[in-house]
Order: sequence, then structure tokens, then C-alpha cells
Amino acid sequence: MKVLITGAAGQLGQAFQRFFTKKGIEYIAADHGMLDITNLKQLRKFVKGKDITHIINCAAYNAVDKAEEDWKTAYLVNGLGVRNLAIISLENKIELVHYSTDYVFDGKKSTPYTIFDTPSLSIYL
Repeated sequence: MKVLITGAAGQLGQAFQRFFTKKGIEYIAADHGMLDITNLKQLRKFVKGKDITHIINCAAYNAVDKAEEDWKTAYLVNGLGVRNLAIISLENKIELVHYSTDYVFDGKKSTPYTIFDTPSLSIYL
């Protein structure tokens, strides 16, 4: 098993690194400076030949209040970036784990949410 941790410099990414180190699980810790998940071409190049079995996506635009005015960046990271990780996972048969927030939708929809759904609580994705 080899895990790619995106958003590795953040709080959740660091917690996974500590856990994997303690358990002896091999991982690659990639922060935004090393890997831009909004760039599909770069993402494909990054995973090539690394034998990654799992991706844990801890990358996120998480400035909730700022997301209202900088919605394009929030959408790129939290929408398009996640889509790109899903594409890479499918292309390479990699398990993808993605963490999200409950600060976007009210939970009243009876089917799964997609990146095309209109936020009901905040533009923050």
C-alpha cells in the first residue's frame, strides 16, 4: 500500500502523516506547492510510475467567509480539483478518500450532491 496525501501541509494532512508514520504505512505527502490538484495534466504526471494505491484528499479551500467573494478559487479547488482526483483514481485504479464539509448544503436532498448543485448554506464548497 502506498498513499498519496493531498493537502499535506494542512491540519488533516499532517494528522494522516503522523498516523501513517506510526503505523509504518508508506505515503507521499504533497502540499499545494508540490501538487496542484486543479491541474489535471500535472496530476497525471505526478502519479505516473509511483504505484499509488490510495489517495486521501485533504486539500481544500477552507476560508469559508472569503469563499463568498473568491468563489472561483473555492470552486477550482473544492470542485474541479476533486473531480480531477476522481479521474486520476479511475484511470489508475486508485482508491480515493475525500473529506468534505457540512457547511454547503442543508442535507434535505434525497439523492447524492454533485458539484453542479447550488449551495444552500454557503458558496463555500
